[in-house]
Amino acid sequence: MPETRPDSPQPPQPGPTLPGRRERPGLGRREAACRVASGLAAWLVIASLGAVAAALVPGPALAQTAAPRVQSEYEAGWVNDALGMRHYSGLSCPNRMGSLTRTKVMPTGRTRIAGCIYTSDQGLQVVIRQHAQDTGPTEADVFARTYLKAGFAPVRLSGVAGRGITFRTSGNADRSLLETLWHFRGKSADYTLWIAYTLPEHEMALEPAFLDVETQLARLR
Repeated sequence: MPETRPDSPQPPQPGPTLPGRRERPGLGRREAACRVASGLAAWLVIASLGAVAAALVPGPALAQTAAPRVQSEYEAGWVNDALGMRHYSGLSCPNRMGSLTRTKVMPTGRTRIAGCIYTSDQGLQVVIRQHAQDTGPTEADVFARTYLKAGFAPVRLSGVAGRGITFRTSGNADRSLLETLWHFRGKSADYTLWIAYTLPEHEMALEPAFLDVETQLARLR
C-alpha cells in the first residue's frame, strides 16, 4: 500500500504502480467533495485567479458529457476545435480525456498562459496549466512553499504520485484528502498538473487520469 507518512517535499521520483486497498471508514462522500472543492479554490487563489476563483471551482455535480459554454470573460484566446477548445498558445483542452470531462477553461493569469479544469467520473478534481518555458520548476517550488506555510503535511507516495509533490490537506492515515502537483517540460512551454483525490477511494483512478493528461500534453510538446 502507498506510504502516507509526513516528510519534506522531495524531487519527483518514479515509483511502482499504486496497489489497490480496501476502503475503510473515514470522510463521507459529501464531506470529501466539499473539501476537494475548497482545496481547488485555494490552489486557484495561489495561482493568482483572485476574485474569479470561486467562479472557477468545479464539483462532481458539474461533470457533463459535453463541456458547458464558458463565460464571455474567459473566451479571450480560446476557440472551438473538433475535440474541444484550443488556446492561441497551442494548449488544447478536449471535451473528454478518458474518464475526465472538461468543465472550465481559464484565461491568461500572472504566471499562467492558459489552463483548463476537469473532473472525473470518480470525483477527481484536475487542473492543467500552461506556463512560460522553463518556469515549471518554479511553479512547483511555489506550490510546495505555499502549502508548507499553510501548515499542510507533505507526504511520500508510490506510483505516479511519487513523481510529483503531495500534501495531505485533510483526513488521516486511514482516509486522506491529498493534493499532488506535477510539472512537465515542453518544447515551447511548461505545464503543471494538479489533482485532488482521496485515498484509498481513488487509488485505482489516479494513475489513468494522470496518464491521460500526460499523453495529451505530449502531443503539444
